[in-house]
Amino acid sequence: MSRPNCERTLSPMQTLMTSIFQVLPMHANPLGMLFGGVMEDWMVQVSNMEATRVARRPTLLASLENIYFLSPVLVGENAMITAWVDYVGTSSIDVSLLVEAENPIMNERRLTTLAHMTYVAVGRDLRPAPVGFCIEPRTPEEEALYEDALRIRKAREERIKDRRQKVFDTLPPKGLLDAYTVVTNKVVMPEDVMQSNALFAGRLMRLLDEITALVATRYAKGPVVTASVDSTDFYTPILLGETIVAYSTLTYVGKSSMEVVAKVIKRDEITGEEKHTTTSYFTLVHVGPTGRSEPIELFKPTEDWQKKMLEEAEARRDARLRALQAFRENAEKVRELLSKRNAMP
Repeated sequence: MSRPNCERTLSPMQTLMTSIFQVLPMHANPLGMLFGGVMEDWMVQVSNMEATRVARRPTLLASLENIYFLSPVLVGENAMITAWVDYVGTSSIDVSLLVEAENPIMNERRLTTLAHMTYVAVGRDLRPAPVGFCIEPRTPEEEALYEDALRIRKAREERIKDRRQKVFDTLPPKGLLDAYTVVTNKVVMPEDVMQSNALFAGRLMRLLDEITALVATRYAKGPVVTASVDSTDFYTPILLGETIVAYSTLTYVGKSSMEVVAKVIKRDEITGEEKHTTTSYFTLVHVGPTGRSEPIELFKPTEDWQKKMLEEAEARRDARLRALQAFRENAEKVRELLSKRNAMP
């Protein structure tokens, strides 16, 4: 399992790290639920810290796998994010995260989500650089984590095999109706970047969650929460001084849920050069005063291309629903594994 010339060999549990964030009113929606974008920002913060700490090099987020938010984190609760490295390539570091909502008064925890992110170690030129350590499982439980990470890695490699072509796809995404399209421009400022002068991916995910929620709220005419984020790959870093052009548009309407696509183009305002950075699908649910889902207006397509778009979106929705149960089971399995480890004397 180990690569030759490894300076260090670590097991997944040797890399374990837990961070705790207190959910305050400024982090939540009017119903007192933590904004999905804030959670995504925190998750990227922790995973980036983990990847950089273990690799001992600057790292950039290359991808995140499907995320399902299984339960909300409420104001007054804590978001407990446990991260560990479960696979390492030549320059890539795969980090998994288990997120739990902790009620500090009742001393209770519940599962929020399980996430998997891939980072790339880079040099000063932001090109991939080799990492000097390997991951080697030492228990059957760690072997299971390792094999799961390997499966995810293979799926990602298949997904991004045409990434060199995708970077030139700078056309705006097509939505169901122009009235439910938002275009946001933002210059990357010093407070947005890491030490490498590349945009911190957590900032970007928070922005995408905000603009997709804006589209969904406009259609639902009421508050929405993020239910899931599809696998998201990053094709090129966005640098200090460049412009983020973020498109968000409605692509599906269900009984209470909506799918909104977010596509990010980076632009050099001096040269005019544009590159596709990432595209991701967000699923958002309209909720009522109690936090439960509530129905939204039915969308009736009038054009053939709208019908085709809805059919494609329904296929993605069916795939999410099929994957959700397996996701729940895997998240509970990992949660139990970590709980047993923490209980050891």
